[in-house]
Amino acid sequence: MTGPARVSAPIPARVPVVLGTEGDSNALDTAAAFADHYGARIDVLSCVQPPHDLALVASLAELPPERLLAEMEDRRREQIAALVAEKWPGRDVAIHLRSGKPFIETIRFVLSQGVDFVIKAAEPLGGIRRFLFGSTDQHLLRKCPCPVWLVSADASPTPRTVLAAVDLDEEGAAEPATLASLNRRVIDTALCIAGPVGAEVIVLHSWDMIGSNLAWAFSSTRNAEVLSERYAREVQTARRRVMDRLLEEAGARNSAGQSVTPIPRLVRGPPEQVIQDQCRQLGTDVLVMGTTARTGLSGVIIGNTAENIINSLDCPVVAVKPEGFVSPISID
Repeated sequence: MTGPARVSAPIPARVPVVLGTEGDSNALDTAAAFADHYGARIDVLSCVQPPHDLALVASLAELPPERLLAEMEDRRREQIAALVAEKWPGRDVAIHLRSGKPFIETIRFVLSQGVDFVIKAAEPLGGIRRFLFGSTDQHLLRKCPCPVWLVSADASPTPRTVLAAVDLDEEGAAEPATLASLNRRVIDTALCIAGPVGAEVIVLHSWDMIGSNLAWAFSSTRNAEVLSERYAREVQTARRRVMDRLLEEAGARNSAGQSVTPIPRLVRGPPEQVIQDQCRQLGTDVLVMGTTARTGLSGVIIGNTAENIINSLDCPVVAVKPEGFVSPISID
């Protein structure tokens, strides 16, 4: 069994931060800490969503609809410019303003600009709204092709503990190569986030004994305890072998010159419960996880397990898509 590899994450050249209406200050602080470490450019993006009854509102305001929309855009641009000037006096920041549904315009910006990372203030959800998926954040988690970092209003802009959740069940995966690629992306993204402050990166895999009852039912010895222990050892050994290989491969990609030592962690139990418990026990500042491991489908939705985990957490989340994911949103 090999030890944890020393790994470096790729260096981002641009860090887009998406501003909404709440929590923008913390998102800007996070983007600044992240971009400053890597010498990256910051792009500030905000979207003005016209009301569905724009014509009626414009009529009541005694303005043509296009004039009212233009004034809404101008007002939002002024707000962003003032916020940026207050945060970063004299700093050269590109401000981008778009009109339309925020998640659509954000994804179009990602596609047209070729960026590979997005930071956004998380929308505050509570009560039953936590389980409704029509929000901008949920759309981005499902459809944005690049990693999306949702920053909560009370999150630290310089995380100290980053948890990377990986799925090592390659034998049970419908697309083993895609799953392996997604795991690599999750780890690389976690390392990239940890880089600015040398944060601790824990690579977590939850494993369970799904087939133990079946093995016992068809065994001639009927020694449930012995079979259960043997099954657990073999499953854990197989998953640890995949973890070691994954970290070795990550070490081979070490080309950025900044190294972090990921800590492997295998915990028995169902993913939803294990990830929630580990996030709380470890004081996780950011959770990085893959949202789906299926390719070839345009707009495939986020997996149920990932969706349930994200909706149950209080810490910021970074959602990562597998290589080959095709967003249902096009540039035009």
